[in-house]
Amino acid sequence: MIKSQMTRIFLPPEHLESNEIVITGDNARHLALVLRIKTGETVHVLDGNGSTYTCKVLDVQKKNIVVQKVDKKACAAESPLSITLVQGIPRREKMELIIQKSTELGVHIIMPVITERSQVRHTQKLDRWKKIAASAAQQSGRERIPEIMVPVTFDDYLAALPDLPLDKTGKQDGLLKVILSETCEEQNLKKILKANQDATQISLLVGPEGGFSREEIHVAVEKAFVEVSLGPRILRTETAPISSISIIQYELGDMG
Repeated sequence: MIKSQMTRIFLPPEHLESNEIVITGDNARHLALVLRIKTGETVHVLDGNGSTYTCKVLDVQKKNIVVQKVDKKACAAESPLSITLVQGIPRREKMELIIQKSTELGVHIIMPVITERSQVRHTQKLDRWKKIAASAAQQSGRERIPEIMVPVTFDDYLAALPDLPLDKTGKQDGLLKVILSETCEEQNLKKILKANQDATQISLLVGPEGGFSREEIHVAVEKAFVEVSLGPRILRTETAPISSISIIQYELGDMG
C-alpha cells in the first residue's frame, strides 16, 4: 500500500491542549484501518485555526490512537482571499460536488440559499456537507475547514447583509460582490476582477438549475452586487462555481 507523503487530520483545538493526544472516532478508524498507520510514524494534526502539529505515533488501536506532539508551526496554504460562495441549492449530489471542489479551491465560507427557482426547498444535509468540507480540506492540505452556513432563503440572505459605505469610486473598500447571470452581456467576471485588483474579500452568488430570476438579480444589484457572465457558454450549476472560484484565485489569489 502506497501512503500519501503527508498524513493529515483535523481535530478541535480543545483536543490539542496536552502533549499527548488521543485520536478517536472516524479519524482513528481511518488511520488504523485505511492508512494502516504504525507506531513511530508521523501524523500532522491541524486545529482548523491555521496551526499544524507534527506528532509521533505512540500506540495504535482500532478505536484509539495515541500521538505525541513534536513540533507546532503556522502554515501558509490558505488563500490570501476571503471567498464566500453563496450557492443556490441544486438537486441531489451536485451540492456535495460543489462543496468538495470549492473547498479544494480555497473558499472560506459556503452559504446555501433557497432561491425562486430552487427545486430543493429544504434539506437535512448540513452535517453531511460539513463532513465533506472537512474531508476535502484534509485531502487538499488546507489548514482551515470552510464554514458551511445554515441554509436560508435568498431574500433573507440579502436582507441580512450590512450596508457598507462606498469609497470615492463607488466600491465597497476591499470587498467585491458579484452575481452570475446567463443574460449579462455587458461585462464578464475576468473584466470585473481586473478592475478590482485590490479586492481581498469576494462574495460570489451562483444560482441553482435555471439560474437567478431577473427580480433576484435586480435586488442583488441594489445590494451592490455586480452582474457578470462567464462567457458565451451556459454552464451547469455545479460547473459555474468551480470555474468562477478558479478564475478568482488565478486573477487575485494564489493560483498561477
